[in-house]
Amino acid sequence: MRSRNICFASAAACAAVLHPAAASAQEIGSTASGVFGNDREYQPIPLRVGPFTIEVGTEARADYTSNIYATPDNEQGDIIARIRPYAKVTHTAGQLTTTLSSRLDVRRHADFSSEDSEAADVQLTTRWSPEPGQSLFLTGQVSRVIEDRGDPESRQIQVIGPRPYRILGGTAGYSRRGSRFMFEVEGDIRNIDALDPIDDDRDYETYSGRVTVGYRPGGPFYITGTGYYNRRNFRLLETGTNIDRDVSTYGGLLGISFADGGLFEGRVGAGIFKLTADDPLRNGRTGFSLQGQLAYRPSQRTAIKLNVFSGDVTSFRSGASTRIETRAGLAIEKEIRHNLLGSAGVEWQRYKFSGAVPQIRQERWRASGELELLINRQMSAFGRASYSTRSSDDPLDEYSRFQAGAGVRFRF
Repeated sequence: MRSRNICFASAAACAAVLHPAAASAQEIGSTASGVFGNDREYQPIPLRVGPFTIEVGTEARADYTSNIYATPDNEQGDIIARIRPYAKVTHTAGQLTTTLSSRLDVRRHADFSSEDSEAADVQLTTRWSPEPGQSLFLTGQVSRVIEDRGDPESRQIQVIGPRPYRILGGTAGYSRRGSRFMFEVEGDIRNIDALDPIDDDRDYETYSGRVTVGYRPGGPFYITGTGYYNRRNFRLLETGTNIDRDVSTYGGLLGISFADGGLFEGRVGAGIFKLTADDPLRNGRTGFSLQGQLAYRPSQRTAIKLNVFSGDVTSFRSGASTRIETRAGLAIEKEIRHNLLGSAGVEWQRYKFSGAVPQIRQERWRASGELELLINRQMSAFGRASYSTRSSDDPLDEYSRFQAGAGVRFRF
């Protein structure tokens, strides 16, 4: 599975509102994770020891990046070696399932060693399912994530490496889906700590909660209504102005949610939100809210995925109270042959910094593709390429970047 940019520290508040689980680190898996192949020759077999199921694997790859600092000019390219081992242990005891997973991402640059980094994630999840369609879960997580140089507010200093964060979090929730009605409630807490002392002004906590009710008129989907609340508490006042940056967001969404296993899967909702600031010198805002992840599977060998979002996320740009972020992505995943998988996608993102003077907007496009050849059930080889470009009202924020790489995946 191709790597995603990690910008959790600026978007965690929004990602946790409807889908707290989305905040967890991305699993290393197939190039086309939404395609359900049925060729048993290439299906990995996890190790089972009594009530335990154990999965272990790694990914080794080499990537070329044409613009490692994401600068508008004087681009510098480099080759990056990456090792990404992972392990997952699942214990099942009747209706109770507990999963412990860990991942590591080590990057080493051929020329620019200051960009070397190590990311890691450990997550523990317990889920109790007393009957079909009903579950109660609790998740705890600790992560070390590395900011991508192409993120909207990434570090511009080149003599030191990319910005690292430590994230502690937990999520609890309950879900019940019946033949006519559904009910979900979730609560989430995150502590985001920028590890470098020069980034202390980026330390904050989020507290999020949501309640969703749904009615199934017939067919494979529910009509849903969601109410949510999010709170962001910053450790320090805004640098230079001493303005309190703490904010609260209330919102409501109407949408649809599809049952798993059908032609469509996932959910999407749209509505409005209201952001209020603790400091009277900072204006609040009412705006449009959109969030959804949908998958359309016309066949077992094909999946088309849509990912959309619009809302306010945390901003650290001077003078900005929040960052208004809108993004839409479309991807297709395909089992081309029984041992050849492919994926291709395009993503558009727009960022507007609310309250900043002068008003700054950024717009980014990204196209990517990947192929994976399954050699046997334990090993596969893959190649990938992507191109991204960003325009901005501030010429210093603009860049274009080509990336390509190849590697192998082992599943034991």
